[in-house]
Amino acid sequence: MNMENFTRDETTFDDSDLLEPLSFYKTKLKDAFHENGEEYFKKLTERAQTDVEGNKEACKKYYAEQAKISSLNKDLGKKRAGKGWTIFGMIMMLIIAIAMVVLYFVITGFPLIVSILVPILMVGGFIGLIFVVKSINKVIKGLNEVIAKHNKTANEYKAQAEKTMASLNALFESNMAVPLMSKTTPVVDLDKEFDPEKYSYLHDKYGYETTASIDESVLFVQSGNILGNPFIIEKTYNQRMRDHTYTGTLTITWTERVSDGKGGYRTVVRTQVLTAHVTAPEPTYYNRTTLVYGNGAAPNLSFSRSPTGHGNDDDKKLEKYVRDFDKDLDKKVEKDLKNGGKGFTRLHNEQFEALFNALDRNNETEFRLLFTPLAQKNMVNLIRDQEHVGYGDDFSFRKCKQLNYIHAGHLEGSEYLDCGPQKLRHFDYEECHRNFINYCDRYCKEIYFALAPLVAIPLYQQHKTREYIYDGKFGHNVTTAEAEAAANNHDWKLFKHPATRSLGVILKSRFAKVNDTVDECIITAHSFQGIDRVTYVSVYGGDGRYHQVPVHWIEYNRIKKDNTNYGNYKELLSRYQISDTVLFKKGLFSFVKKD
Repeated sequence: MNMENFTRDETTFDDSDLLEPLSFYKTKLKDAFHENGEEYFKKLTERAQTDVEGNKEACKKYYAEQAKISSLNKDLGKKRAGKGWTIFGMIMMLIIAIAMVVLYFVITGFPLIVSILVPILMVGGFIGLIFVVKSINKVIKGLNEVIAKHNKTANEYKAQAEKTMASLNALFESNMAVPLMSKTTPVVDLDKEFDPEKYSYLHDKYGYETTASIDESVLFVQSGNILGNPFIIEKTYNQRMRDHTYTGTLTITWTERVSDGKGGYRTVVRTQVLTAHVTAPEPTYYNRTTLVYGNGAAPNLSFSRSPTGHGNDDDKKLEKYVRDFDKDLDKKVEKDLKNGGKGFTRLHNEQFEALFNALDRNNETEFRLLFTPLAQKNMVNLIRDQEHVGYGDDFSFRKCKQLNYIHAGHLEGSEYLDCGPQKLRHFDYEECHRNFINYCDRYCKEIYFALAPLVAIPLYQQHKTREYIYDGKFGHNVTTAEAEAAANNHDWKLFKHPATRSLGVILKSRFAKVNDTVDECIITAHSFQGIDRVTYVSVYGGDGRYHQVPVHWIEYNRIKKDNTNYGNYKELLSRYQISDTVLFKKGLFSFVKKD
């Protein structure tokens, strides 16, 4: 559903709101996001003409049936437990009966009456319990039949509920909160897709480059701007090599003559397990989410900072940390001067220096231009955030001239950043409503606080970029990042080399040609072939000899496979139905040609 199709009374914002981003979210944006989400869901419901009351009635009956089934299952569990204990009792009776007979023949003088009477009683009890088990079986069978009937009824009610929700569920798309974010806040404007124009803007004006590394593939990308200054949020799938230690063992035996303690000797057999190790590289895979922001303010400044771990300290602990940090800073300033440096000039705000900890800055003048007293205050408030309005000090911040890189911990592994329609669909209208509003609230919060360290700097909001004129020279319909993200939404097994042994595959997209409004891309799957190896390691044994211990390990070699798509795409599409090879997401249609 297009967000332009619904309106609400806009929350009144003014320029002063942007001066304190944490307070701005707490007092205005949080509620505005929630209210817009509610209005959005209401309009979706109206458009789908959802029979809400019919759904509620069907769900009420469904949950009533589920409650009955749950109660019956508890009764069934008790009956099955009772049957189990009864069978255990029968077994024990047989054991006792047999034991009494055996004892009579083994123990002299064992009472004959006991060896006869007890087995008779046990056998009688055994026979009686057989009837008990049969009775329990009848009850269990009856409970299963009743449960089956209630399951059938519950499924019928659920089917009715699903029918009433079909039209609404059909409206859900990927990343539905994107237009909601843009509509609510005057700070952030999100794009429908990361298009060639935005890429050219970042590339030509700020020097941004899409990575060509075969160790990194784009899973998801979202572009936008903060008051006209561009940014992208990019989730990547990454590969790196790490050392893995393989272990091998060899059991050896030998004989020795040892003293028997009586003046003689005896022969003993010794056994020892020899252990050896071989360390070799193996591929490992992980996800990483990065926010890249372009801004021409302080264009020569570079610095980096990481979370200090002191954002949640109480006042007393923080005071001690700042005091210790200040002492270390004194030594740095003194050392810098002695070494003939330009001199590190500390800021008056000691708490900011300690918590932001960007001591590798290369331009003191531009650093002060960027981090005014207000910017310092905003940054400290974000990092400390004692009320837990946002996420506190969970971000690293690196500025490299006109490009800013933010890694926010709350975005790593987020289930809301790239939310597909399957996470929103539900047969229960009320549950669907809760899920949708929770998704909208969390999405907007996660995006806003990833951007908050940038919004906290007033100069960035005051720096207006000149209008960028896109001349269309890119020649693509979509960017490489979007093409890779589309490929990664498919099953990677469609692309992998048949000899792949690694646990992951890095997909890289390369533009082939444009066919009207369709881009044809070559998707190259980079992975590893594993070759079994054996290395014999010499280990000294307790027998006084060296032994060759075999260690089995895997040698990983890079392999790749190009997946090409040529020919008339319209003819190709006519050969496919919607399946795992065909996807529609973010307004982009992608499919994989199977040979």
